[in-house]
Amino acid sequence: MQSSLKKSLYLGLAALSFASVAAVSTTASAKSAAKVTSDKVLTTDATKRNVNLTGTNAIYSKPGTVKGAKVVATTTTAKNLNKSTTSRENFRAYRVAKTNRGSIYYKVVSYNKVYRGWVYGGKSADTFAGGLTSYDTFKEGTLTADQKSGNYKLANPGKTEAGLTYKQPAWTQYKIGKTIADTTAYKDATFSVDKVGTRTREGDTWVHVVNQNTADTKADGWILLSNLTQTNALNEATQVKVNIVDLSGNTIKSFNYNVGTTAKGAAVADNVLYGSATNPQDFTAAFNQAVTAATNGTGYTVAGTDTVNRVANIKSGSTLTLYAKKGDQAITPITAYKDNGTDAATQLIKSGSAAATAANTGTTADSNPSLVVTLPTMTTPFSGVAGANYSSADVQSNLTANKATTLNSQTIYLPANATIADVANSTTAKSDDNTTAYHVVYTFNKAYTGQYSAATPAKAVYTATLATGALDANPNAGAATGAWGNN
Repeated sequence: MQSSLKKSLYLGLAALSFASVAAVSTTASAKSAAKVTSDKVLTTDATKRNVNLTGTNAIYSKPGTVKGAKVVATTTTAKNLNKSTTSRENFRAYRVAKTNRGSIYYKVVSYNKVYRGWVYGGKSADTFAGGLTSYDTFKEGTLTADQKSGNYKLANPGKTEAGLTYKQPAWTQYKIGKTIADTTAYKDATFSVDKVGTRTREGDTWVHVVNQNTADTKADGWILLSNLTQTNALNEATQVKVNIVDLSGNTIKSFNYNVGTTAKGAAVADNVLYGSATNPQDFTAAFNQAVTAATNGTGYTVAGTDTVNRVANIKSGSTLTLYAKKGDQAITPITAYKDNGTDAATQLIKSGSAAATAANTGTTADSNPSLVVTLPTMTTPFSGVAGANYSSADVQSNLTANKATTLNSQTIYLPANATIADVANSTTAKSDDNTTAYHVVYTFNKAYTGQYSAATPAKAVYTATLATGALDANPNAGAATGAWGNN
């Protein structure tokens, strides 16, 4: 009994002694813990804040040396995440903190939101270090000739992940997801590919697709290449691939052409690609039509009679390379129009022209002085390779360079409190009805696409607004008209 009591007292004293030591240790730890002196949201480009864990530091609930910090992911887990083969385990840094010891910690979150917390980031807030390193989640590449010329359909249209397109390749940017929730309506749509790249973790190939029906772009986006079906893939038994390149070897267009064979490696007969009735060394009429259609809008032409394009012993399944030459530069006039909403646009009238005289004197049934404008000099001609396509943006850019996105009419007269709807009844001088001076300001609204040609003007459409007062100082006055297509 006494022995037992002594033992109990001994154990009790030992426990008390341990508790006292623990209390002292906790107090010391609290005193030695770091303190956060700065905690800010990162505001730099989010795509530049994709990071990978190095595995040398754990993820904590608070900056790791701060009192109360708990481990969210151990260094072993961090090492495994560093080598992850799923982009769902990419990380984004979004806050930065600094302690009184000069240590930097970044708050990060995994794309799948499984891990969130603070990781030691070195001693400088300018670069990721310590437990983090910058990370490229996706690397863009170069399209192959086949991809450039390919026509594709969705292999799995619908609501599943395999059938959807994404604003960025899936899980390569934080919280950037699908472009459309259901692609069923696009099961028959044909797409072109304009970008390609590889997800870093999976190593799989993603492409950016564009609906060839450009009126409907809702499904345009990134998709796994293997989730597409190429509808114009080469049939090696019956076709040859025609690759049209410039003189530097850069691919302009590619297409597949039926040559009438039934097995790969079969010789292509005469008069299928080469050998017309009038010129045995030239393309046949049918093949020339296919080549011309392929280069239409590129500004390049291909001649079968060029020595470099005379190829013999062509076999099915092979690639026929043709060399194209660029056409001459064509200065293309621009014709300015007034937007009439749903009605056809009305061509503006060049000041000083016979048409302007007719508009001002009322000698035509639709005379309208408000349509008469002074057109500025085209100091930078709108030009490009003859036959090459230009875009609406190309026209706008040229008009901007020529300070021609705003045009002004001559001074006109209308009743007091007139509106733009009244300008058809305007006159160039005061009258009993038209007592007040105005002018019309035409502001660029849109342009149409086309092909560079000296004979066919580009079309630019302007929106009209009525401005009170005479145009005392027309900013375009006295300028030569240059390459405008207006009469």
